[in-house]
Amino acid sequence: MSGADSVGQHHRRRLRALVQQHPGSTAAELSALLSAADRSMLGLVLRAARECCEVRTDDEGRYWAT
Repeated sequence: MSGADSVGQHHRRRLRALVQQHPGSTAAELSALLSAADRSMLGLVLRAARECCEVRTDDEGRYWAT
């Protein structure tokens, strides 16, 4: 099972909206904007969103919506 399969579309959409509101943010910066419950899932949701090509990361680890 890939990360994309284990995370619901709802979580990926919420992450993409967050990245669109804060383009060029790092995972740590995005994490600071989330509740504790959402923070616990951030790594999994980021990986799933990248696998689904909903967000991309640059060489400096900053996230951008696609």
